[in-house]
Amino acid sequence: MIKENIYLDNHSSTKIDNRVYKKMIPFYNKYFGNPHSNSHQHGWTMEKFINLSRLRISKSIGCKEEEIFFTSGATESNNLVIKGLALSQNKKKHIITSVIEHKCVLESCKFLEEIGFKITYLKVNKFGKINLDILKKSIRKDTFLVSLMAVNNEIGVVYPLKKIGSICKKKKIFFHTDASQALGKIDFNVNFLNIDLASFSSHKIHGPSGIGALYIRKQPNIKIMPLFSGGGQEKGVRSGTLPPALCVGFSYAIEFITNERKKNNKKIKSLKKNFLQILKKKNINFFLNGERDNIDVVDNNINITFPDIDGDYLFSQLDDISLSAGSACGSGSGETSYVLKEIGLS
Repeated sequence: MIKENIYLDNHSSTKIDNRVYKKMIPFYNKYFGNPHSNSHQHGWTMEKFINLSRLRISKSIGCKEEEIFFTSGATESNNLVIKGLALSQNKKKHIITSVIEHKCVLESCKFLEEIGFKITYLKVNKFGKINLDILKKSIRKDTFLVSLMAVNNEIGVVYPLKKIGSICKKKKIFFHTDASQALGKIDFNVNFLNIDLASFSSHKIHGPSGIGALYIRKQPNIKIMPLFSGGGQEKGVRSGTLPPALCVGFSYAIEFITNERKKNNKKIKSLKKNFLQILKKKNINFFLNGERDNIDVVDNNINITFPDIDGDYLFSQLDDISLSAGSACGSGSGETSYVLKEIGLS
């Protein structure tokens, strides 16, 4: 049995909201059927709930219902965008991203480099920010995609999505963002922010694990080669039988966290302020990574360094607190956080 402790690893995964859980229960013990079976009532009913879920998500991010495609999570969505878009290109072979993107974006780009694509990895400053002038200069004639995350999953820095989207729009380049950490933390509207493609994960926003989505702006020049061979579900973009319970749960999680964003952020901002004030009152030596007064960072994030103490020793003394030394996706490798390396930390 897991010991009850203080959970401080919500960038990694969140506890499911009880309201979301209750919405899902009927799809485990009452409603059932394959949503892709179009010859009987059970299939039609499940399809209806799937489409209602799609609509709920689309309203929360300001897009059309038909622009939402269900996946297993942001890792799959990111792979689908970067590889699928690249493999559908005829002549253009250049992508722009940053050195502190999520591992699945960097690994997808690495895969493409091995088969002949060119990738520009934008450097960041000590606060984790990219230089927009360098972004503009990096655009080439054969650039077809800019992929930059909305909120960094380790240091919480917020990228200027609207400005990046405007640059891409003027150059007629697709703009994709990994928005896993954005929902419920920043005001996220795909049209306002000039976003063409966006990836989401349910388990980051108090929804069920194993479900996510990909937003694809409806326009004729976006062609994505499927990564899975199968029955051609999700309009041929992503084959595989959709799980109605997970889709329903995910859609309510987005609705709740979007509608309650301001209230939740106010509470979290207060908690963060209190925590840092206590450290100062105790005369504890610390500094925040990637964060200063003029830097846009989500209050849900505290990435902190205590210079006077060994990290491993500190963790050994905090066995009743669940916290992380870096991204969960990289923790198994035993390597130092590459995000912290890129902002100049040893």
